[in-house]
Amino acid sequence: MTVIRLTKEFSFEAAHALDGYDGPCREIHGHSYRLFVTVKGCPAAGEGDPKCGMVMDFGVLKRIVNEEIVSHFDHSLVLRQTPCNASLRAMLAERFGNIVTVDYQPTCEN
Repeated sequence: MTVIRLTKEFSFEAAHALDGYDGPCREIHGHSYRLFVTVKGCPAAGEGDPKCGMVMDFGVLKRIVNEEIVSHFDHSLVLRQTPCNASLRAMLAERFGNIVTVDYQPTCEN
């Protein structure tokens, strides 16, 4: 059977700051993110299968990506967890509800 690729685009807004960076991106700033999720597989072939001809239901893909990624990052401030910014992160968390702490440098690429 033919392998099909199915891609859906998602978008969200988020801010970040690059801890220890030597340029202007060390300051808090925001981006409009475009996330492309691709699923690869063989379409369901059973004539009695309600998903016949589908690799995946777009609604299911949308639900998974929204629950696992978009709902966490949309309108968040993403900061790298380092010992030197622990007090700053704690202070921000007292005032704002959507501070996402990660163990990697939160560049747009990451």
